[in-house]
Amino acid sequence: MTSDQRSAQLRPVVLAAQRVAGLVAARARADAEGTRTLMLSFDDAQELAGGALLVAELSMGLLSRATGESLDECVASLCLELEQALGVP
Repeated sequence: MTSDQRSAQLRPVVLAAQRVAGLVAARARADAEGTRTLMLSFDDAQELAGGALLVAELSMGLLSRATGESLDECVASLCLELEQALGVP
């Protein structure tokens, strides 16, 4: 696969990830209209999921580099936070 082919293949995922990041920002500032608009911009659940996965992977990598923890340690901490959000003992 050439560099141009790889770029063409990744472009839709990167564009979806940028909208996911915008969606996270809109939610953080309680922008209901912005959130709604961005959610409606996805053609289907697969496009949203692909963008969200890329954002999650990059975010976890950034956290790992910033904290000096391994990616596995960061994922374990995230899972603990998610469990606590559900009230799981």
